[in-house]
Amino acid sequence: MPRELGESLELRKGRHSVVYLTEKYAIKQFHERFRYNFLKEVKFLTLLQPFFFTPKLYFVDFANLRIVMERLRGRRFDEAFIRKAVERALEACFIMDVMGVEKQEMNHPDKHIIVGDDVYLIDFERARFKDRPSNLTQFCMYLRRFGIEIEKTLLKDYKTSVNCENFSRILHSVVEKLK
Repeated sequence: MPRELGESLELRKGRHSVVYLTEKYAIKQFHERFRYNFLKEVKFLTLLQPFFFTPKLYFVDFANLRIVMERLRGRRFDEAFIRKAVERALEACFIMDVMGVEKQEMNHPDKHIIVGDDVYLIDFERARFKDRPSNLTQFCMYLRRFGIEIEKTLLKDYKTSVNCENFSRILHSVVEKLK
């Protein structure tokens, strides 16, 4: 890890990469054989930068398969299950659905959603473009684990037509169940 980024405080190992955490940065270093995953992560992090739910991207080192981004502080989603976090996660899913981005892990997002000052999604290396992404519907299936059942007709309407009205109906339904 480059010295100018600070001394590594923590190390997190994943299947495709190693993440070094400093006081300010998270440096994600991909293994050479996962170059394609690195490129996908860079593509989707770059595309989603304008939105609230991705860590700030500082630098991409294509030669060394390294991504330098904002270090996020917070808890895993399943440890910080609060109404505001659920609402923001649903909003992030809707934005990705509208953009045609499928993250693919929204039915088991515990390690992929960090709740801190806001809600952040991490690990976009498996994301892909899809004509009919299902982030929101997958996330709604995940919410069932917490006893939040969304009417199938609402989900079906949303799947048929991803729009603000159908999203608002689902969001309202979930928020009502969280009161």
